[in-house]
Amino acid sequence: MANTEENASLDALLANLPDNVIESFTADQRAALWNAAKPISWRKHPINIRITFPFFGGRHFVTIVGGFERRSIDRISRDRHMHPLRTAGNVLFMLGVGGAFYLAAVIGIFMFSNLIEF
Repeated sequence: MANTEENASLDALLANLPDNVIESFTADQRAALWNAAKPISWRKHPINIRITFPFFGGRHFVTIVGGFERRSIDRISRDRHMHPLRTAGNVLFMLGVGGAFYLAAVIGIFMFSNLIEF
């Protein structure tokens, strides 16, 4: 089934080309087209956590992906400029996550301190 899904992207690309152009491709050119059109797969990372949750009337998601770095230095630099870490949304998210952990720790301390007194 995965092979069928992977071929769908190449088939969609070829459907937009005239028949005489498709027939003129060599095997190497078809292979190059396949490499350019194949979908990006995140399935091979050793750490792949995806969480979806409802929040203020819509569904939102958080994805954590980890593993060995496969990108080139140029691509890492380009990605840092396109997706900076210091944005208002990222800062608010980290403050919210930190606040939630802090609140959980305070509630835990109060609960355990009250249990010891009894």
